[in-house]
Amino acid sequence: MDQQQWEAEQKQFNDTSRYQDIMDVPRHVSRAHLPMPQVDRAGQFAPFAALTGYKELLDKTAKRYANKDYLSRSQLAALTKKIQALAAQRPWPQVKLTYFNGASGYYESYTGQLVAVDWRRQRLRFRDGKSVVIRNLKEIRKSKTPKNDD
Repeated sequence: MDQQQWEAEQKQFNDTSRYQDIMDVPRHVSRAHLPMPQVDRAGQFAPFAALTGYKELLDKTAKRYANKDYLSRSQLAALTKKIQALAAQRPWPQVKLTYFNGASGYYESYTGQLVAVDWRRQRLRFRDGKSVVIRNLKEIRKSKTPKNDD
């Protein structure tokens, strides 16, 4: 910083003449409110978290999904073709699939009779009431041995 700039800043920030009218006025003390404790006063300048616990929830979810393998476009297209072929079969086929369970954070195997493909909600529905998100599938194939649900 050069001398000229330093002098300009000193003149600007050290000139208190504009505040002479309030310099000797005593600090206002409210009659209606008690003074705020210093601990609380400091707390008002603490970082603000609008959604308490939200970061922890995101971290917990991220840990669960750390094991998930996300399908590429070509893998998803191939999986979609398999699902379309299975959905066209009547009676509905018995299928075996491997899917990611978001609640446990691991891949699970499941065998059941396919009864519907909900393309709008991107879910496979099974005879026993189970529903699996298509994007969570890793593999799907027709089961060789039918599972007896009766």
